[in-house]
Amino acid sequence: MFGRERDLLAHVLFWSGTRFLLGQLPPRDSLLVLNYHRIGNPDADLFDPGVFSATAEQFDDQIAYLKRNVSLVTLQEALAFIEGRPLDDSPRCRALITFDDGYVDNYEVAFPILRSHGVQGVFFLVTDLVGTCSVPWWDRIAYLIKTARKPRFSLNYPGHLHINLIENGTTKSLKKILNLFASPENSDPDRFFQELQDEAQGDPPPSTQRRFLDWCEARLMITGGMAIGSHTRSHMVLSQLSLDQQRLELEQSRVQLRERLGVEIDALAYPVGDSSSFSDQTQRLAEEAGYRAAFSFYDGTNLPGRIRPYDVKRVSVDDHSRTRFRAKAAVCRPTGNYWP
Repeated sequence: MFGRERDLLAHVLFWSGTRFLLGQLPPRDSLLVLNYHRIGNPDADLFDPGVFSATAEQFDDQIAYLKRNVSLVTLQEALAFIEGRPLDDSPRCRALITFDDGYVDNYEVAFPILRSHGVQGVFFLVTDLVGTCSVPWWDRIAYLIKTARKPRFSLNYPGHLHINLIENGTTKSLKKILNLFASPENSDPDRFFQELQDEAQGDPPPSTQRRFLDWCEARLMITGGMAIGSHTRSHMVLSQLSLDQQRLELEQSRVQLRERLGVEIDALAYPVGDSSSFSDQTQRLAEEAGYRAAFSFYDGTNLPGRIRPYDVKRVSVDDHSRTRFRAKAAVCRPTGNYWP
């Protein structure tokens, strides 16, 4: 079902009285993990629009609604539920707010909003990016495509892909290229970027403005009630790496976060997070590295007795209208399913 049809269905559910009826049902014991990336306006940015999850106004409205209708929990409360020993035995729909990557707007925009509501967010940081002007691979690809001088071109590594920016538009074309880069078959990212640069003839992105929150800001967020987790050292897709490389990504990021921030790092979020971006071996390595849980990112909620601690499901809030977001949360409370 396409986004417009989902919005229509959500509108009918929300305003037909179904929302009121759902609110009268007892809550389903569950954990809903919402995942955000950036907070801001994608139209004012030449980088990847897909990592903008909400504007500041939308995010504030979403947190306020969740606070009224579900049980917003901390990371430690979520971990206890994941491990089968909930701190509160009463059945309830728990919601955990998470952020990936650690963009500076997480500190400047999301953190004050969460603090104003008395809600904890969990921020998964890429240790090589903390405090830097670095342009990660997804933003680098987006910048090349948005500045491309050739609207039609083909890529042959790690698979064949024909791009027509005129017919398919930038957003759809960019998603295809990002998926190709993130595929497990891509074992040579430098080769990928060289071919993309040659074929699209786009501009290299600027690297003079700090894009990621720094260590001091992370410590202030912890003092302000937030939690920090690992998003690996470099944000490389783990399934593209050897087991030894994966182990280093998981262990070194956890050690550095703990040393720089002075807190235990109990949680990991897999880069990209879809089912092809990590493996059973990756989950084993995460456990061996000392994480209590690891979060994926390919939809789904978490119900008692069905949770895999190193594949905890998260859902996206991207492109959700206000009504659709509220309808999905209202449905999730008594059913444990985040739909439509």
